[in-house]
Amino acid sequence: MASDALTLRTLDHETLGAWSDALGDPAWLRQRRAEALTTLGKLERPTNREEAWRFTDPKRAGLDRHALLRSAGERSVGGEAAGVLGGEEDLELGGIVTTVDGAATGATLAGELAEAGVVLTDLLTAAREHPHLVEPRFMTTAAPVGDDWFLALHGAVVSAGTFLYVPRGVEVRVPLGAVYRRTLGGAAFAHTLIVVEPEASLTFVQQHSSPADLAARSFFHGVTEVLIGERASVHFLTLQEWGSASVNHFGLQRVEVGRDARYRSFVVTLGGGTVRISPETRMYQGAEADFLGAAFADAGQRFEHRTTTHHVEPHGRSQLLFKGGLLSGATNVLYGNVVIHPGARGTDAGQTMRNLVLGRGAHAEAIPFLEISNSDVKCAHAAATGRLDELHLFYLQSRGVPRDEARRMAVFGFFEEILARATVPAVRRRLEAALEAELERELVAERARLRERPAGPEGG
Repeated sequence: MASDALTLRTLDHETLGAWSDALGDPAWLRQRRAEALTTLGKLERPTNREEAWRFTDPKRAGLDRHALLRSAGERSVGGEAAGVLGGEEDLELGGIVTTVDGAATGATLAGELAEAGVVLTDLLTAAREHPHLVEPRFMTTAAPVGDDWFLALHGAVVSAGTFLYVPRGVEVRVPLGAVYRRTLGGAAFAHTLIVVEPEASLTFVQQHSSPADLAARSFFHGVTEVLIGERASVHFLTLQEWGSASVNHFGLQRVEVGRDARYRSFVVTLGGGTVRISPETRMYQGAEADFLGAAFADAGQRFEHRTTTHHVEPHGRSQLLFKGGLLSGATNVLYGNVVIHPGARGTDAGQTMRNLVLGRGAHAEAIPFLEISNSDVKCAHAAATGRLDELHLFYLQSRGVPRDEARRMAVFGFFEEILARATVPAVRRRLEAALEAELERELVAERARLRERPAGPEGG
């Protein structure tokens, strides 16, 4: 079966109804799509003249030229996608959902977890088989379609995703995961919905990947909703490794952290062309959250991480630490906003953002904000952008360390604060390997530039 698709220009209620029928949607989801499309028609399409989009032009999504993918056809790709995440020797997974080019290709879950009431499956299967769990939560409170033009479009045409439900008091001792894979051009909309009931605990790893030789232009819009009940604990890791700069990615994370719950996120951004990741979290009484992020941008890549943390109720604590490295010709923007609501007394919040510029022609921004509507709080922020200190490199070289190795040591020293807090060893190793590969590519490019330099008057 060939890939089924429609375009933004041909998207109307009739074509959307046919799209929904082909996916086998239950009645409630078909109605939800229609409502999202109606909402889309009432919203203004964003432009880079708006403050929220001034660093990333929404036109880079390419939606006017992309087909909207509904399925990838009948292909046996589930094993390949699972291997991307599941091939690490020390990353034992209790279950995984794989999605390729906008279509689910497989889902697994350990028997003991299923017996404990855990549900892990693709989103559309969950919508049909577990409507009582999905319908009240899917894009209703954390990420309602009326919040944003892209969210409304997403709610209308989302074609695949992951659903995870952890019952009250269940401790999931091994990580669960989801892989989103691109092998084709076009636009795909995928959704991850995670529901963790009170006093439960979970580690979840989400990965995005594509072949390094993918030449077709493509766009991925991913929405993740994480709903954490009272006194529950969630560790959420996102590993974005698009292998090709032809993939543009807009990602939105919406998290609700219930009373006295704990949330820890780790966002790693390495691949893609234009990438905009927007985590937004709401913290309730006594909730705690730690936000870690690492990005490494190569020539031509444009990254933006735009975080917002809402402290809605008293005595919450949050800390954010994001670091970015930039090679020649790259762009990285770190934007953070902590919003202290009027009733959130006793809040303790901080954010730190740092960029390390490693090449010429790179552009970095680090922009922290605080919006405080309560005097009984403790808040702090710090931001810095700088280059490698030549004095540090000279010191290492004077001790016999070659310049290339000295540069490597300095870069790994910059990221060590992040690496040391990667509690899943496989994720740390993947980030270390990516840093090594990026530095090696930059070294090869630098040597090529030196060889191409015109010879002097005496040929040297």
